[in-house]
Amino acid sequence: MFALILAAGTSSRMGTPKQLLDWGGKPLLEQVIRKTLTFHFPEVVTVVGHQAEEIQQLIRIKDDRFRWVVNQNYAAGQSTSLLTGLANVEGRYHSAMVFLGDQPLIAEDTIRRVLERGLEKLHTLGKPEPFVVRPSFQGIPGHPVFLGNIRSLDLTGLKGDEGAKGVICTIPNRTILSVEDSGAVLDIDTPEAYERVRRLAFHSNDGSSNAGGDLKTERLESAE
Repeated sequence: MFALILAAGTSSRMGTPKQLLDWGGKPLLEQVIRKTLTFHFPEVVTVVGHQAEEIQQLIRIKDDRFRWVVNQNYAAGQSTSLLTGLANVEGRYHSAMVFLGDQPLIAEDTIRRVLERGLEKLHTLGKPEPFVVRPSFQGIPGHPVFLGNIRSLDLTGLKGDEGAKGVICTIPNRTILSVEDSGAVLDIDTPEAYERVRRLAFHSNDGSSNAGGDLKTERLESAE
């Protein structure tokens, strides 16, 4: 299986590429990529689109497992990035872990739990049917999403800005993991949300990525 990071959006609500926002001295997207690379994925594919050249110039990753993929059709929505990423691996993998490029606060334990449950299901299913493993924080579905047996997925109806959601809703075999990690549901869409979340992330007492109810509030406010 491989890791797929979706980061091709235009950041229209932010007003500037959120992939390049400062996150502790490095671009926000770089934080997501480097956290993903701490796990033993054989390949980490990051799909970029809007201002792809600038992003690739400013984020340099020296890891043979990492590579960029450019989605030329990014303006048509996140689904095109998912399709581009899956098509680019040319059927080499049975499964994919899908991350979002604007979720830097996902706890490593959440990633580990989703990954382990996904691999467990992959090895115990009697047939190669598609399945999903997804974290949920206080009833809110989040990321990363484990898409199992992707070769059996029907992607014909995937379109627009649905991303993995358009696939997940068609798969009966779904496992939801309850996690105490608000970072799994927190994305950063506006300058106000970015500033509030950055203060919480770098000035919290324990320095962890999970600020509990406070970050849940930030997530809901940014979605308004």
